[in-house]
Amino acid sequence: MFWQRSLKPLLLALGIVALCASAASRAVSDAKGGDFTLNGPDGPLSLSDLHGKVVLIFFGYTSCPDVCPITLARINASFSAMREQERDRVRALFITLDPEYDTPERLAKYTSYFHANIIGLSADVQAIDHVTRQYGVKYSKDPMPGSALGYSISHPTDVFLLDTEGRIVEVIPHEAKSNYILTRVRELLNASD
Repeated sequence: MFWQRSLKPLLLALGIVALCASAASRAVSDAKGGDFTLNGPDGPLSLSDLHGKVVLIFFGYTSCPDVCPITLARINASFSAMREQERDRVRALFITLDPEYDTPERLAKYTSYFHANIIGLSADVQAIDHVTRQYGVKYSKDPMPGSALGYSISHPTDVFLLDTEGRIVEVIPHEAKSNYILTRVRELLNASD
């Protein structure tokens, strides 16, 4: 009987997580994509600057406790499994949803823990909101008085996969393994040859 009572809160929490993940996936289903310019570690960077490369785009923030580091680690694993000539033709953009905290310098340090091909991008809140609208990303900054930051950011967990022309070809779910990302990137690289 005790295990049944202690299992109910866990099942409820798992159900809530599943609903949030489902809502996050729907939040990116209206993505239109398109060019944008944000601030990278070396100055302004536009999506069009990466023309000819396959691009992965992930929206998150450096203080994210779980989803962001897991996703960036998967992207890193897919980069690490690529041949050098493949890696030269692929980039990942980590766009912050916390631009007041995540400066380009902070993002550069954070992304360096994962892979050199992952570029952290920031700007002012209005510019970030413009890009999130372009990509159909819905997020919210939620107060968390007991946390170190005093807030958390609810955001989608999916990764946008763009072809060498900068068009969204797939929204990869958070559950996808690095091998899946690698396979899809290679398909796009081969299609552009």
